[in-house]
Amino acid sequence: MRSIAGSVAFFVGTIFMVVIMGGHFGSMLWFVDLPSLMSLVMANATVMIVTGGFKVYVQAMNAVLSKNYVISHGDREKAISLMQLLSKVTMGAGGLFSLLAVIIMLTQLDDLLMVGPMLSIALLTLIYAIVFQVIFFWPVIYILKHRRNPGEVGEKIVISEKLVVNKLMELCYKQGISPEEILEAEEISFKK
Repeated sequence: MRSIAGSVAFFVGTIFMVVIMGGHFGSMLWFVDLPSLMSLVMANATVMIVTGGFKVYVQAMNAVLSKNYVISHGDREKAISLMQLLSKVTMGAGGLFSLLAVIIMLTQLDDLLMVGPMLSIALLTLIYAIVFQVIFFWPVIYILKHRRNPGEVGEKIVISEKLVVNKLMELCYKQGISPEEILEAEEISFKK
């Protein structure tokens, strides 16, 4: 988890330094390119639609954001697999869209004023993919892998003996059965 926090701090620090070196906060707009961002979001949305992973995605987000949300071991594994797939798709799409932007840039070399903006768009798509990977996917995968459900230790549910005895006694009194009868009986049936 420390490496994730360090990576996030590195990216935030780098962007902050670029803003300061730029001399004004308007340089923050250098990092905003809606089509690049939307291309990565659409690539992930397409994968979720094709794999039918929207329900698993919602479960994963609920498990990550709420400590009281109970997720089964099988659903947790599905969520981890989906997040790893989306992480790979994000990086692949970032690389692909960056290469496409470079190809488009190279077709317009006769207009040298367009080279800078086209190159920055090509690199922004790749930067967005890396930032999604480090700030979103790695922490979500880490949390899902190391998260335990409430009352769960390892893979076992912890139930105290006192709780079991108290619930059994409560059930006996509701049914009109004495605790001694339970100790002596080989088989007991409870009425609904």
